[in-house]
Amino acid sequence: MEKLNIKDILKPLNFAVPILYIVLGCLLFTDLLFDFDRSKKIIFGIILILYGAFRFYKAYTKTRDIQ
Repeated sequence: MEKLNIKDILKPLNFAVPILYIVLGCLLFTDLLFDFDRSKKIIFGIILILYGAFRFYKAYTKTRDIQ
């Protein structure tokens, strides 16, 4: 039986978490989940999308350097 390495679990999570940030940022542009000032939602949504893109880029470069 093959041992499960923690890096095999964390590698997909390195890409899943930034995607969740981007999805949450996009949800802030709609009126589905959150009920506060529209300008604050747009600013916070943009920040979340940019942070998610940054984290995705960092995960990509980390996995590219490892391989």
